[in-house]
Amino acid sequence: MVATKSRYLPLLLAILLAALLQTILLVRAPTISADGIIFTSIARDLARDPVAAMRQHDQHPGFPAAMLASTRLVQALGYRAEPESWIVGGRAVCFVCGLLSVWVVWRFARDLYDERVANIAAMVFAMLPLVRANAADAQSDVPHLLCYLTAAWLAVVAVKTDRLLPLAGAAAASAIAYWIRPEGLEVLLVLVVFVAWQGLRHQWPWRRVGLAATALAGVTLLLVAPYPLVAGKITSKQLPFFKQQVRPTFIAQLAEAAAEEPNSSAPPQVTPPGAAVQAEPSPVAAAEIAAPDARLDPPAPTPPPTPQPLRRYSVSLIARLAAGGLAGLIECLCYGLRFVFIPFYFVGQWEMVRRRTPKRVIAFLWALALLHMAILLWVYFVSGYIASRHVLPLVGLAMPFVALGVLYVEEKVMSVWPLPAPRIAVATLAVSSLVVLPYAVRAYNREFVPVIEATRWIQSRAAPGSGIVCNSPYVGYYGTLPTTILGPGALSVEAALAQGNPGVRYDYVVLHVGAHGYRPEWMAQIEQRYRPVREYDDPTAVRRPRKVVVFEAVEAQARRKLDDPRS
Repeated sequence: MVATKSRYLPLLLAILLAALLQTILLVRAPTISADGIIFTSIARDLARDPVAAMRQHDQHPGFPAAMLASTRLVQALGYRAEPESWIVGGRAVCFVCGLLSVWVVWRFARDLYDERVANIAAMVFAMLPLVRANAADAQSDVPHLLCYLTAAWLAVVAVKTDRLLPLAGAAAASAIAYWIRPEGLEVLLVLVVFVAWQGLRHQWPWRRVGLAATALAGVTLLLVAPYPLVAGKITSKQLPFFKQQVRPTFIAQLAEAAAEEPNSSAPPQVTPPGAAVQAEPSPVAAAEIAAPDARLDPPAPTPPPTPQPLRRYSVSLIARLAAGGLAGLIECLCYGLRFVFIPFYFVGQWEMVRRRTPKRVIAFLWALALLHMAILLWVYFVSGYIASRHVLPLVGLAMPFVALGVLYVEEKVMSVWPLPAPRIAVATLAVSSLVVLPYAVRAYNREFVPVIEATRWIQSRAAPGSGIVCNSPYVGYYGTLPTTILGPGALSVEAALAQGNPGVRYDYVVLHVGAHGYRPEWMAQIEQRYRPVREYDDPTAVRRPRKVVVFEAVEAQARRKLDDPRS
């Protein structure tokens, strides 16, 4: 019994480390990311009309549904504050998934190699800042990562042992991951290719191939098909032909800019379509955030897509975009592994071959990784960016090989100094943690605190019938006044006011100067009708000036003087 307890002690320590880091991050972060606001809006819509919400939103409904269930539990326990109860609900889902993912990484590495590899892999995974930061937020990435890694783990077991039950389990986990993010289907797709390959190479008898194909087809029909049938789409994320209001893709913008400036040697500068927001919200997401309790009307029938002429992109443009996408992908991977674990990963790849890992296992894992990389490059061609959280599946798949690299270093050190093996591995992880852990407790989302303070200040003094023009979703999320958004859907103050409620007086403007998507011309447009009355410094502004400025309409100031001459 004692031996069994000590066997799982490293895993327990890794989970406790992950819990500690997530708790520190959760306490230090004053709010959730902007993506969390979008997921809150989707969760509220799911509560009102699930079918309409799935058809309307680009984001898949898995995480918002879990967020809704968690929030309902929080509210049933007596905490009903708005929007804080939704924040607690979303963070609770991510927090638990972050801890469970440590256990899945441990099982994945143990079934791939052994317990020593599993212990090191779990400990490294527990201290990675990218994973812990997302696990302390309210985004879909860590719940998706949990399902994705579960599918990869069970798939590796199926590939190694030729067992059908793990294969069906891997397909089911991949299908659940698809309900959270579309790339969750990657494991299922690679499994289909693997089963077909086993049959074509006569490695499996046709009866086993038939049973495996039946299991995969059954899982697909039962768990995958309901979403496309209900939503009317496989996914609309990064797929312009599924969108009613199509924005030009990044490659199309570059091609158009190059055509307009044929004599310019400098590469044209365009704004990536995906850079304005982090989670690709639907065109009505801003209105939903501004009025989260508004009734969700059924979407209008989707008109048939207008045939678009096929574009011919130059080889140099495609090559430049491919190089930019690869550079962004490598940068995100280095950030995800915090640079210090990159050498261990490459050494681990060599050690994987030296340990004579079954070739079909190596082929399966590499196929999985290459498919995800190809999808991320597609995202770059369409949206012009790759976010670091997008590489979380690759980071999870890398953990066993990082651990192999640590053990290889341990072996080489032992050949020089006769030290106990466990001490070398522990010392290696301890030195690595000195580099990594300071980043794992860094506070996030502090730049939104002045926006929240400005919103509450306006709430305390606004007259009935007032509204707010803003370029931040946090105003509508934390406030109760009607808001109209300055952003991709309204690039000028006049356009934002035109999209607002005609019965509302938009007496205030909250402008987050220097924030992502900020346009300098807004300041001049605002000053024509408004006067600055309040200013808040951005606590994260270091390299560029960022602040939050509150403007009040000249008419509102005149009304206040008439009501109270002393003001």
